[in-house]
Amino acid sequence: MEESIFLIKNPLNLHTDCYFSYCGFAKTEPRHSFGPAIREQYLIHIILEGEGYYSVKNQKYSLKKGQGFVIPPNISTFYQSDENNPWSYIWIGIGGELIGSYLDYIGIRTDHFSFDVQNLSDFKAIIFECFAYEHDDLINEIVLQKQVYKFLELLVKSSAIHKRDINTKKMNPYVSQALEIIVKNAHENISVASISDQLSISPSYLSRLFKKDIGSSIKEYINEIRITIGCDLLASTDYSIQEISEMTGFSGSQAFSKAFKQSRGIQPTLYRKKRLGVGQIRPEKNNL
Repeated sequence: MEESIFLIKNPLNLHTDCYFSYCGFAKTEPRHSFGPAIREQYLIHIILEGEGYYSVKNQKYSLKKGQGFVIPPNISTFYQSDENNPWSYIWIGIGGELIGSYLDYIGIRTDHFSFDVQNLSDFKAIIFECFAYEHDDLINEIVLQKQVYKFLELLVKSSAIHKRDINTKKMNPYVSQALEIIVKNAHENISVASISDQLSISPSYLSRLFKKDIGSSIKEYINEIRITIGCDLLASTDYSIQEISEMTGFSGSQAFSKAFKQSRGIQPTLYRKKRLGVGQIRPEKNNL
């Protein structure tokens, strides 16, 4: 569960080099997780308070205030806030052909997706300024383009790779393979038993390995990726709740709605309504 405010935009004009896609701020509950998910743009997070971990490409990064991480396009990732000191962070989604080279310039590349930053308040100010430009017109689009370059400029000036030791570790190969199976088949009727059969190991052994590396059970992880897919469909399509429940592997709309509220603290219909333009997602009062 989290409290968040965000802005999602579809550019009116085609920008191929660099463009704004979305941004936001979130204050999470203990062990709040997001993913596994795959994005079309680069998604940059900067941690303002607390700590948590980020998993990408079979690598697990333990991160805290003053650090950040990048979710690259078309790669499955997962991240979770700490149980005792949950994090709050800002994020910005940026697309375009030049972003990869910009990030590579400051050392953020396929072998290292985390970094240290200074001037946290400046990064936060840039993101919160974006929220004032929610209307779909050319002026707002131009301003948001400017905000992207301001964010990148600040990132280049204030970021540093390996400035502090960042705790990382490799995942067990069985866990990595299980994650791939889950990502590819989350919409189907998969289970611990079916996954362990594909990997030719016992379900109990796989469950122990998975819990150790990921911090949650396989069942919880499968449910979370289904909910994450559902979030994207609610935000970006007009599919009905019943259609989305079928597309995400739930038995029906009631099962999907129940699981969605347990995970996100809000009914899917209300989530969809609040995802239009600038919105806030907060737990419903009867769920506090």
